[in-house]
Amino acid sequence: MKTFTPGLIKRDVERLHSKEWYHQRFDGCPHFIYFISIGEILREQRKNGWHATSHFGIFENDRADWYIDQADIDRVSSGITGAGMRKPHFSKLLMKRWAEDERCFFTFCQKLHDQDFQRLKLKQLRTLYHTYVQLNVRAVSSSFIIDGFALGTDTIIQKELQKFLRGKGMERELSRYFSILTAPVHHSFVNETEVALFRIAFMIQRNRTLVAAFRRLPVRQLITLVKKNAVIHSLLLQQERQYFWSKNNYVHDNYLGLPEWINELKAIFKSGFDIVERIRQITTTPRRNLREKKRLMSRLQLPKKIRVLLEISEDFTHWQDSRKLLTYWSTHYGSILLKEIGSRFGRTLHEMKYHAQPEIEALFNGLAIPVPEIRRRMKFCLWYQHDSNQYEIVTGAPARRLYREILGVSEQKLVNDFRGLSACRGVARGRVCIVKSATEIKKVKAGDILVAIMTRPDYIAGMKQAAAIVTNEGGVTCHAAIVSRELDIPCVIGTKIATQVLKDGDIVEVNGNHGVVTVIKRT
Repeated sequence: MKTFTPGLIKRDVERLHSKEWYHQRFDGCPHFIYFISIGEILREQRKNGWHATSHFGIFENDRADWYIDQADIDRVSSGITGAGMRKPHFSKLLMKRWAEDERCFFTFCQKLHDQDFQRLKLKQLRTLYHTYVQLNVRAVSSSFIIDGFALGTDTIIQKELQKFLRGKGMERELSRYFSILTAPVHHSFVNETEVALFRIAFMIQRNRTLVAAFRRLPVRQLITLVKKNAVIHSLLLQQERQYFWSKNNYVHDNYLGLPEWINELKAIFKSGFDIVERIRQITTTPRRNLREKKRLMSRLQLPKKIRVLLEISEDFTHWQDSRKLLTYWSTHYGSILLKEIGSRFGRTLHEMKYHAQPEIEALFNGLAIPVPEIRRRMKFCLWYQHDSNQYEIVTGAPARRLYREILGVSEQKLVNDFRGLSACRGVARGRVCIVKSATEIKKVKAGDILVAIMTRPDYIAGMKQAAAIVTNEGGVTCHAAIVSRELDIPCVIGTKIATQVLKDGDIVEVNGNHGVVTVIKRT
């Protein structure tokens, strides 16, 4: 039984303060982050001891700042690397341990799709929610294996490669070779979604009258027009069925229906994209990356440790994408469940998202967290997960005080150049646009330098506008690294300090060849 334990944070605050924390930021709420938090901490045999020991996070107006113990990351990344050295293709064997649980969760969600929730009795609704929780946690309990390895091995790969190249007198090729060796070789769900939409655009392009309509008419009129074209209408309905979830995050169920996909197509035709070339570019990039990677590995004859690290990174990048898809489905179907449960107990969907899972179970037993307390959580709360059984949520001024005690007070000195890890080569100059949440992504204009703690799939629209990307965190399999390579724009990740030392409007140069960001002019 997961227990709310008052005083838990205060009891552990000194120990928490002594730790080094890896910081992530994303749009999120306690309910949906709960599954990842519990799943990562959960101890089970198939993990080989590669679990997290504690988490804490801040939730403020649907934005989450999440902190992971760096010692846990180091332990997991070291353990997986060692296992990979001992056992060939270990990462693929590891992925198979979760394949059935992932399949079960997707199957369960598909059954929920046509469920009439309003007709369910309270006991049936409770059983359905309980099953959703159990299957969800089992399916995402691999998360810390994926993240622990990805976040702990980025600099290791670079250092090992640098040492190897130095021995051959080829150190100057480090950035170029690193970029080739760590480039993604699988299509992401973002790629698949975009290709499917561009193929619909290709079909529309054959009809000049229809193209003109997409450029000129508002969405409402286009819906009427599209419904008269059986082929295009059918393709758009298929796009909705397959990718309705693709712009979700850890708090919002951004369901994409016919109006949203038509609006996306309008943007394609207004932009003047070469549709055929865009399809070719997206579909061929992973294959080209794989060919270049194989040729380079064959020519260099890399040592075993680097080859093992690269294979695991390649497998885990693909696994990470599948995990992301699963969590976005969780947001969609979880939101449907929460809305119905909330309606039975006089609470809004948004209020339900600020309940921990045990608190929702408690609602069915007549035990409710007061609504005013839930609303205080929505403004600002500190969540601490000690193990899989104990947690505490603190709100308001006490939460802010404990947050400062854990992290301490640090002032960032004025820095005019700083380094990170080169994720994609190239050099770009532009105006800094700091993005703290997906709700701010429209701030990014063409040619801006997008700066964030980390990027997520719901940042894609802004990333396509950016001339370069800079992040505080991230490894070679992180979202920013993968997308920047797909877009072929300079990217520097893992700077640790970018969002602290830069401000909106600063002019900077991003040198992806050397992993350096230089301030040209401050606002």
